[in-house]
Amino acid sequence: MLAQDRPLGEGAAVLRRAALPCLALLVVLGGCALSLATGGRSDVGLADLSGLFAGSGATLAEQTMRDIRLPRTLCAVFLGVNLGLAGLILQAVTRNALAAPGLLGINQGAALGIVLGLIVPALAGVPQSLLAVVFGLLAVAATFAISGAFSGRIESLRLILGGIAVGALGFAAVRLGYTLEDDLARQVVRWTVGDIGGVRMPEALRLGATALLGILAAFGLAQRLNLMALGQAASHGLGADPMRTLMLGAGVASVMTGVCVSVAGPIAFAGLVVPHLAKALAGADHRRLVLVTATLGAGLMAWADAGSKLWPGFSEIPVGVIVSIIGAPWFLAIVLTRRASSHG
Repeated sequence: MLAQDRPLGEGAAVLRRAALPCLALLVVLGGCALSLATGGRSDVGLADLSGLFAGSGATLAEQTMRDIRLPRTLCAVFLGVNLGLAGLILQAVTRNALAAPGLLGINQGAALGIVLGLIVPALAGVPQSLLAVVFGLLAVAATFAISGAFSGRIESLRLILGGIAVGALGFAAVRLGYTLEDDLARQVVRWTVGDIGGVRMPEALRLGATALLGILAAFGLAQRLNLMALGQAASHGLGADPMRTLMLGAGVASVMTGVCVSVAGPIAFAGLVVPHLAKALAGADHRRLVLVTATLGAGLMAWADAGSKLWPGFSEIPVGVIVSIIGAPWFLAIVLTRRASSHG
């Protein structure tokens, strides 16, 4: 009886694995459709996608779809891919379920780089994306130094507390920077809560290129990330230097996060929520998790963008606020679950 049941169980597992990509793709497509269909103008709908290649002959509704809504939806999708994968990589290289760009100070460090580029004349000619990446790397390096990573052992509590301290310091500097000038304050305040209302196609293409390179890099690191889950000694014994994996992973995550911050500001919790959802659905193998995480991240941000335009009582709120509303309870649940398991 048991021998007969085993093929049925294996078949069910194969069916679940086959259904997962289809389900994730439906989530993304549904979120994209709702994001494209919603906005300030009620006369613009999905049918206006037909005017994407109409050039100057496009109607006003088709131009709105092509020049405003489509870039915004693409930005949301690529933000989800980048932030989700950044969180997945950071959780793997630190072996900490709470690791994410926002909690390790990368978001705030990247934001500081952007603001410094706006207020320091000597940095005015430096691309904002580059400044965001460099300062994001500096922030995560500071967090790792506090956690003891460079001495060969990461202490989980010091990692999170160090990230919170570095992030608080970086964001305090951001706030100080934009209070020095009223015009800069108006420019930066909405950006700091994750607003993509003003993005256009160049920003979408920049995020898309980063997402593609990030997916390739994550695939390249996937086996190393699997070995990291076995512990640093086991990883080293199997031929994957843990410190090298840590540096490579942190570098990839910082680049992806920095580009996102340069476009949309520091969006919190996306890098925390998405990897946990992916692991719950697809298991622990990073060779599968990369695509699942990228897809779920895209879906989450597409739905969040649609929700930001449908929030009751508001014409529109920043997408970063929607993600925080979703992510903050999730973060609390993870913390409480880990605490309960540690006392069990």
